[in-house]
Amino acid sequence: MLAIQGLKCIYDTAGRNWSVELVVKAEGAETLRRFDVHGPDDAEMLIQAFEDSSVSAFDPETGEIVFGYEYLDLDAEDEDEDDDAEEDSAEDDAESEEKAKA
Repeated sequence: MLAIQGLKCIYDTAGRNWSVELVVKAEGAETLRRFDVHGPDDAEMLIQAFEDSSVSAFDPETGEIVFGYEYLDLDAEDEDEDDDAEEDSAEDDAESEEKAKA
């Protein structure tokens, strides 16, 4: 797998076709790989995927482009808040019991 350093969209006015060019880093040198795409929407989608990814690579053996993403676990924050609420509730119950005994 080769690390992708950049992407650019190319429109060939003579051939009237779209392509995306990858700048990949291989063995200390940067090389270019060009791929035809079906239109500007496909090119834009690939560029957006590259910009949003945390890691991207090109496999020259299979011709695959791989984008990797890191996601925030927003549910973890909710669980922490739920745990805090449960702890507060348990403390309130304990205080209420102590007051009732007194």
